[in-house]
Amino acid sequence: MEDVYKIVCSYEKVSKHLEQHPNDYKKVIKFIDEIKGEYNQRFLTAVEAFVDNTFVKLYDGYNVQLPSGFDLNQILEEYHVVLCPNHQSHADYVALQYIFYKQFRIPVYIAGGINLNIFPIGKIFRKCGAFFIRRKFDDDLYKITFQGYIYYLLHSNKVVEFFFEGGRTRTGKLLPPKYGLFSMILDAHSKFGADKKPLMFIPVSIAHEHIPEEAAHAKELSGAKKQKEKPTQLLKLFKLFNKKLGTVHVKFGDGIIIDKEVTDLKQETQDLAFKCFRQVGQGMLITPSSLLTLILLDEPSGALTWKQIEQKALKVIDYCQYMGIGLTNSLKDEKAIHSLRSAMDMFLNNEKVELIKREKLNQVFYTVNDTSRVHLLYHKNMILHHFFVPAVINATWFNIFNGNIKSSADLRKFLIVKRKELKYEFYLPRTTEMIAEGIRIIEYGIGRRIEGLDEVIELSRDELYKVAALVKPFSSALSYIYEAYYVSAITVKYLSEKPFTEEKFLQVAKELFEMEREHGRIVKYREAFTVPKMKATLDYLINLKIIDVNSQGAYELTEAKRLERLIEKFVTDVNDQVSINLKLGNN
Repeated sequence: MEDVYKIVCSYEKVSKHLEQHPNDYKKVIKFIDEIKGEYNQRFLTAVEAFVDNTFVKLYDGYNVQLPSGFDLNQILEEYHVVLCPNHQSHADYVALQYIFYKQFRIPVYIAGGINLNIFPIGKIFRKCGAFFIRRKFDDDLYKITFQGYIYYLLHSNKVVEFFFEGGRTRTGKLLPPKYGLFSMILDAHSKFGADKKPLMFIPVSIAHEHIPEEAAHAKELSGAKKQKEKPTQLLKLFKLFNKKLGTVHVKFGDGIIIDKEVTDLKQETQDLAFKCFRQVGQGMLITPSSLLTLILLDEPSGALTWKQIEQKALKVIDYCQYMGIGLTNSLKDEKAIHSLRSAMDMFLNNEKVELIKREKLNQVFYTVNDTSRVHLLYHKNMILHHFFVPAVINATWFNIFNGNIKSSADLRKFLIVKRKELKYEFYLPRTTEMIAEGIRIIEYGIGRRIEGLDEVIELSRDELYKVAALVKPFSSALSYIYEAYYVSAITVKYLSEKPFTEEKFLQVAKELFEMEREHGRIVKYREAFTVPKMKATLDYLINLKIIDVNSQGAYELTEAKRLERLIEKFVTDVNDQVSINLKLGNN
């Protein structure tokens, strides 16, 4: 531990501060003690044995996918290694340390929120290598001390890990990256001199088949406040032993190497953060549970036979294999159907899905409990970004078919509008990337090359139907989002006579959502209303300049006519979706 104090205090910013303020030395030491990990190999080995004996009661195991030729020992000789995983559950801290130690026998120093430094779990995490970070850096001395600790970790050739989203996702979608630790690592690395080892940031995609906090996340999505971590929450873990949490899937991406001097720290930090973000998203594996939720939730009633589920699943798997979208090993080859059945058994056991027997039809249907749709939406959202383009292609072919899109210019404009609609839902491919992916999908559907958008307009009726059949599994994937935007637009119209607060907007939106869903004319999906989703729709309407924020921080309508057109548009989009499904049939 003496090395920690010595090296942190030798960090340029800390040493300069102490030269000017020597009386702050004790304060620096206090901050180091608050931050530092106290890795103990004997303790971690004991934790490994404990997890070996308890893991199987909750999980079916773990699956690790590594890049071809991945040799960690060789990498550590050549680079300072930083792992950048996404964050779904508090279980990530244990799972990733356990998996990494089990796989490579090398400890990881993991950044954890200070909220987890509670007795007794904080002590356990600390001895497993966790170090703690405050949510706000409102003390300059704390900030440079923390930067000094990052410098110490790199100086000591530790493997560093931090969750780039800055917190757990409550929706299943990846959150935009936080820049703080990226910037600190780049800055600390720059202090090592010209002969330093390069940095390697390794994106890590983690996907749980089921997360312990699922119910709490669903409550927060409905508007409940985040529960502060308490020691008593550990007792709730025992309730999980009657559940099955499936498999934890971890995919290591190709390393992003930083071997040049940083000249523009802010810009290079942002570029690095989004490279990691994109690679984690691209590496997010399609799991049996996420595939099942995609299929079940896209059926508004959620009622499907097992044969229908199998047929839909195999089409999605074929699509993923052609497009190079990662699948878990359990969804490859003949294992796929067995794995899907195991995932369905988990949902049945956890009471997320129930069976409906129709004796007269001699059939059994699987249906999602209405109250569980938001729970399962988490798993669908984990992979939904992979299917944004085919979902848009589904709407595209229909508009070409019915004559709304007549030229390549119309088509390009249509795609740009669709991308803009979902700007606040996903980190999306650029327009050129989106068009290239769309053309590849069309080529897959019709079995021949396409040179550009002009050729797409000239597709024959039969070819359009072939494309439609290919993308049909994703035809309803975005419907709940469009329904949310429709609810948002009619809420703003209802409140348009005077400025309104976010709280008032959410209150009225929920009431209108329930009324619309009861009528069943436009809104059909229970998961269309969540608090984060409705807040995102306000950003969308501001971006369109339909609403604005006044000097008192309240929202007010600025473009009533554009709002009316937007409402009509979302009604048309939803109705078109119904027409598409009727035209193609429901199988």
